[in-house]
Amino acid sequence: MSSNKAKRQLAEIKSFDFSKWSVTFWLVKRKIVQKEASYAVLRVNIDVKLQQRFRGYLKVQLQDKEFHVSAYDFNNADGDDVLFTIATETTDFVKVAAMINDDFNNPHAKNYEELLNSWAYIVLFEKDGKRFFTWRKINADTQPKKVKSKNATFFQDHKLVDLEDKEVFLIDPQYDFFVYEGITFIANKRQFESAMNFREGMKANGAEVLADFEKLNIFDNVEIIKEFVGSNLHHLRKLSSIRKSGYYKQPDYMQKLIEVNNTEKWELQIVKNKIIVEKETVELLLKLLNNDRLRSPINHELFDSAAKAPVAQGGE
Repeated sequence: MSSNKAKRQLAEIKSFDFSKWSVTFWLVKRKIVQKEASYAVLRVNIDVKLQQRFRGYLKVQLQDKEFHVSAYDFNNADGDDVLFTIATETTDFVKVAAMINDDFNNPHAKNYEELLNSWAYIVLFEKDGKRFFTWRKINADTQPKKVKSKNATFFQDHKLVDLEDKEVFLIDPQYDFFVYEGITFIANKRQFESAMNFREGMKANGAEVLADFEKLNIFDNVEIIKEFVGSNLHHLRKLSSIRKSGYYKQPDYMQKLIEVNNTEKWELQIVKNKIIVEKETVELLLKLLNNDRLRSPINHELFDSAAKAPVAQGGE
């Protein structure tokens, strides 16, 4: 997926007059079986006023703002003016979209209990065969089951009414990500990764990288790396990024890493051209495996930078 295509699609989305698009509301249920996520959806009727509110949220969050569009990477940091993009086909959203397609003719929600224990909600905008999806993961504050226990009241019919007497579903004014014609635009990276079961994907990536390290026979104790990473999301990101960049697979990269470590007097211990993995330096090792230690060509200062964007040479 090219960045130009993503930018063109974002410009198209920003040009739409969503007041003329139909709006439907869907709840997403999720189950995890043997680390694999399965989904179900439920359509919920909404009134015209709520449809207008959803359109307004979209206009404020997406259409009225200028964004920098950048390809999703495990090490990206969220920013107010950044949308990360990823091909939708590589995410669990394709499973959810398929469920929506199957359930369009099914009965709608009939009682409040059906709304409980939902994973997320989707607002789907449609016009002339075009579909634009917005997603918001439900958290502890917006989960209907949780909301009923809050100490809040409504003023209704000239009196205060206890919230526990009402069947409440809170709507958040911010969407986590948007899906349009095969591209997912991510506004909240952490929520996106949680909603789309990306931790399990990162675990699988990590296991693959660690198996590669064993085969390389250049580390004396890969088990220390495995223990250090564990299920820590930040460390899993690092292994996934190492897998994606693939520097360690380049024929001369590991040898150059060892040579530069010795020249620069970094802390990795090298014995007979083999890296001794130590608890004290395992974090440094992962940085170097991902080529995160960079030198400024201006003042030659060293930086550790996980998110890297290659710079075109010769003014290309």
